[in-house]
Amino acid sequence: MTMTDFTFTASDIEKISSVLGNASGNDGNAWTWKLSNPQTRQAQVVSLHNNISFGPNGTGSLVVVQTIHGYFELHSCSGYVLFEPDEVIFVSAMGDFLSGMVVGRQCVCSMFAPIRRKTLSMDLTELDPAILMSAMQLSLAEAVL
Repeated sequence: MTMTDFTFTASDIEKISSVLGNASGNDGNAWTWKLSNPQTRQAQVVSLHNNISFGPNGTGSLVVVQTIHGYFELHSCSGYVLFEPDEVIFVSAMGDFLSGMVVGRQCVCSMFAPIRRKTLSMDLTELDPAILMSAMQLSLAEAVL
């Protein structure tokens, strides 16, 4: 299976910046946001990259988040949804599975991977509580799928 050919455009970066704030770095194929939350004293760096080689699987877009708690990557980003007022949900769709990363201006970072697509259309009352959060978060991104 080859990776997606989604690329972030100038318009996408403008929309994402409307939620996360202005990008602090841009080299044409990569953009960076340095976020901080003075109330919690948390910080994170969010980077979006276009045209990343995934070896024999092709090229695609990459979302990277670095926090004091870890380093997170979402390969082959298929799209994103702005979740006002301060979050962006990035999604990678591959076959019957989805992965998602929720990034917020207040230094929020949640990652869900891999989630079965059919989980998003299930009755939430029938889901195991352990997977409820991923189903709710990723169902918000169904529009880009």
